[in-house]
Amino acid sequence: MYYLDDKEFGKVYISLRSNMRNITMRWKGGNLFMNVPPGTTSSHIEKVLDEARPKLRKMQSSGDVSYYIGQTIQCYGFVITLAEQDKMLGKIVFSQSPSKVIASVPTGIDLDDYDNKKWISRALKVVAHDRAAAQLLPLAQSITARVGVAPERFEIGRGLRKLGHCTPKRVIQLSGNLVFLPADLIEYIVCHELAHLTYMNHSPQFHALVDHYLMGREKALERKLRAFQWPVIR
Repeated sequence: MYYLDDKEFGKVYISLRSNMRNITMRWKGGNLFMNVPPGTTSSHIEKVLDEARPKLRKMQSSGDVSYYIGQTIQCYGFVITLAEQDKMLGKIVFSQSPSKVIASVPTGIDLDDYDNKKWISRALKVVAHDRAAAQLLPLAQSITARVGVAPERFEIGRGLRKLGHCTPKRVIQLSGNLVFLPADLIEYIVCHELAHLTYMNHSPQFHALVDHYLMGREKALERKLRAFQWPVIR
């Protein structure tokens, strides 16, 4: 193994792999590692690195998302456990019960590889969306009953950056990915959107109403959401 100094990524560690035909790259421990076939020139490595910079930046930003066999991901109302299987290579196999989902990945895959992380993350988000209505809507309805205001209806969406949205027609859309959050943060998102039924802005009056709905916890829950470590790539 040797390394090259990159202007953006710092030390990039290069390993020659006799069984490889293409260059692969991954982030591990905050460092970028490249596996290259024997005979690959430094100029070619630098060219590949330059062409991959946009992807590598995304990979770097997802570095806090990690997966391992036996991992349990606590969701609202159920738990996802990562396992492995050797029957269906190239597929993630799911077995489910009301309180548990087992996601079995092919035996031996590199769980630090960014493309594999994206693959697992995408599969987990599908599970979240499939279960979202059953898990989230009863909680949302109980919150509306508590605060005394209700939308025209709730809908389930797929956003991860945008976790909730209130339309001009008083329809509140909740991301299915909210199931990855604990109950108090789901409540924060729901109350935020319920307050938009009164104020379609983010004025001081709006935030005062959100804080009222949350019984004085708006700022604390906002900080908690910002610090939350998502188990999927956003």
